[in-house]
Amino acid sequence: MTRRVGRPAAPFALRDAHGLEHRLEDYRDRWLLLMFHRHLF
Repeated sequence: MTRRVGRPAAPFALRDAHGLEHRLEDYRDRWLLLMFHRHLF
């Protein structure tokens, strides 16, 4: 796995709990905290 510290993130989009799509580029030049967790059913 290649370390990407200090490099731009790859573009991606995710849906929130309400089904709205959020793209990383929508938050350009703003602080953004991403939290990922495993959801067990």
